Amino acid sequence: MRKRALWWLGGALGGAALLYWQVIVAEGAYLGPWAVRIVYGLGARHYDSVRAEGQLAADSALRPLLAAGLAGVARPSVLDVATGTGRVPLILCAEPQFAGSLAAIDLTPHMLAQARRKQLATGNSSPIGWLVGEADALPWPDACFDMVICLEALEYFPRPGCALAEMARVLRPGAALLISTWPDGWARLLPGRAFSAAALQRELSALGYIDLVVYPWQHGNYNLVAARKAPLSPDPVN
Repeated sequence: MRKRALWWLGGALGGAALLYWQVIVAEGAYLGPWAVRIVYGLGARHYDSVRAEGQLAADSALRPLLAAGLAGVARPSVLDVATGTGRVPLILCAEPQFAGSLAAIDLTPHMLAQARRKQLATGNSSPIGWLVGEADALPWPDACFDMVICLEALEYFPRPGCALAEMARVLRPGAALLISTWPDGWARLLPGRAFSAAALQRELSALGYIDLVVYPWQHGNYNLVAARKAPLSPDPVN
């Protein structure tokens, strides 16, 4: 009887640990897009308040990297992939010197609804193209953006490699990519989804990204990775 009770207890604890990993750590990613929508749909209203601590400092660190990626582009076209509640587009459209266009895509309608509410609350009427969709099938033509950003989301995509390829496809030659990834120690918790630093460098190089630079991010919880899509080779001189 005691062994049976211990067996049931072990099973219950194992099930609880698996559920915690699936929902809290992996945020439903291994269960499919429907599960991610549910997780983020339920948490959309509380998303910003949960992450409020340290967000101002993180945004301050992000601004110069966004500016560097867009340097020299007068009217840049920018895409934020997995925009969530619109953090990046709202940072950019609040910058007085930003005179470009903004598009933002996310899997979860509830998160985009929060983003729209936040924009209304700021009184900023800059046009932002909020769109529901998936990162591995971006609904834009080739080479149409001057910068693509994807923060704190890559590991949760069903096919992160395909998402990186799609970001490369929609970037103009020479344009900037800015993504965040889990560091190697954390990446082991999401096998098949999170890239190690070495694997990410190989993946980006194979997709034609160059000038890769890695910055520590969010107190070491993430790496922030900046790269560029290789410019077109000049025509050979006859």
